Formats: sequence, structure tokens, C-alpha cells
Amino acid sequence: MKKNDILTILGLVIGIGLIVWAIVTGGSYAAFISPQSFAITVGGSFAAILITYPMPQIKNMFKVIGQTFKENSMSNTDIINNFTNLSRKARREGLLSLEDEINNIEDEFIKKGLQMVVDGIEPDVIKNILELEINEMDRRHEDSSNLLQTWGAYAPAFGMVGTLVGLIQMLANLSDASNLASGMSTALVTTFYGSILANLILIPLATNLKYKSGQDTIT
Repeated sequence: MKKNDILTILGLVIGIGLIVWAIVTGGSYAAFISPQSFAITVGGSFAAILITYPMPQIKNMFKVIGQTFKENSMSNTDIINNFTNLSRKARREGLLSLEDEINNIEDEFIKKGLQMVVDGIEPDVIKNILELEINEMDRRHEDSSNLLQTWGAYAPAFGMVGTLVGLIQMLANLSDASNLASGMSTALVTTFYGSILANLILIPLATNLKYKSGQDTIT
């Protein structure tokens, strides 16, 4: 069974909170709000993801990303103890006696394996089925982690695109002070958005997902 990963949630809250605090206490927070910059950085980088990856993989990433905010509630020791107790009961009372324990098991993967044992499926078949499920889960998580890493690489690049757009606007209207300020704002804020999106959200979540996928495989 999964429980909320407090550290991941706390890290995002602290990171975003510190940035917001620095902006608000600086006084001119309105300068950091730019729909154009947001569209270039977030929209542009996501458009690049649409070009790079097939839609099923993108959809899977949005499903799997929730795993980064969860962690196993059972330790390896808990799992070993559970299996030890189950094996003892099976020796004493027979395999069918394990059916009473299925509803008490929180982990769906273990529950499925135990159900196959109770149903009398051959051990080699059970092993092959569960290994296939583990490998498929591993592949899905790795694909999603790679997608997030790629998105994290695109975000600062599109931040630079926004910077170039802002500089071009600024240089094209040197005689107009209002356009000069607008162009400079777009130039800097897009880089700011790209850096936050990549380094606080996408790349950390990609690394988190890769780590937790490895932990799930071990446990």
C-alpha cells in the first residue's frame, strides 16, 4: 500500500514558497506575471514533447507522475515477515487456508500473487506472470522518467526562445519606452519560468520517479 510522500510534497511547497516570498517581498511581483512568457515556456516545451513522444506515452506519464507523491508504507522487513507468516500458515493448514488472508493484504501485487497460489497455479507460471508485470511497470516508469527529463531539457531552451523574442521586440522599438520595458520583461521572465519548470519540477520529479521505480522493483 502507498502513503503520501511528505518529503516530495514538502520540497515543492518550500521551493515554490521561497520563490514566491522573494518575489512578494521584493515589491514588484506583477513584473513576474506574464501570460506570453508562460505560453512560450510551458506551451512551447510541451509542444516539443508532443512532437518527440507518441500520445500513449504522454498519457501514461500523466498517470504515472502521481507515483512521485507516494511511497511504500511497508518496509522490506515487513514484507519478509508477512511472507514468513504466510508460509508457516500454509505448512500448518494447507495452501487453501491462505484465502482467508488475501483481504488482509494491502499490497495489490502481493495480493494478486497470493490469489494465484490459492487458485493452484503452478509456481513457475506465477513467477513468470509476476516478473512480466514488474518488467512492464519498470518500463512504464522509465519511459515516463525519460519523458520528464526531456521536458526538463526543453523548458530552459524555450525560456531562451522567449528571451530572444523579448530582445527582438525591445530592439525593434527602441524609440518607444513602453515597448522597451515590455520586451525586456518578456526576455527575462521566460528564462525565469523555464528555469523553475525544469529545475524545481520536471527534473526532480523525473529523478524521484526513477528512484521509486527501483525501490518498487526491489520490494
